[in-house]
Amino acid sequence: LQAGNAIDCTLGVMFGISTLTAAAFGQICSDGAGVLFGRSLEQLVSSMGVPKSGITTAQRSLVIVKKTKLAGSFIGVVLGCTLGLVNLLFITDNTTTT
Repeated sequence: LQAGNAIDCTLGVMFGISTLTAAAFGQICSDGAGVLFGRSLEQLVSSMGVPKSGITTAQRSLVIVKKTKLAGSFIGVVLGCTLGLVNLLFITDNTTTT
């Protein structure tokens, strides 16, 4: 959200792009950061002593494991996006109405 807001307030004003386009560029920044730093987060969690799952290749092919992975991924994205919305509490609107 902060990236989208910054893009909207700078590049959006300079180039006349819509707020939705600025939000899309912000989403690209967010997704890119997730890809680049996801491994770092895994290493941090591992260094804290959280054990790996230890499931076998045969277990990975089970339908219940695939569904659980999908559900976990979906819930992770929803929680991550919801956590990202906390930024809205800190964005001030400096416009005035007359």
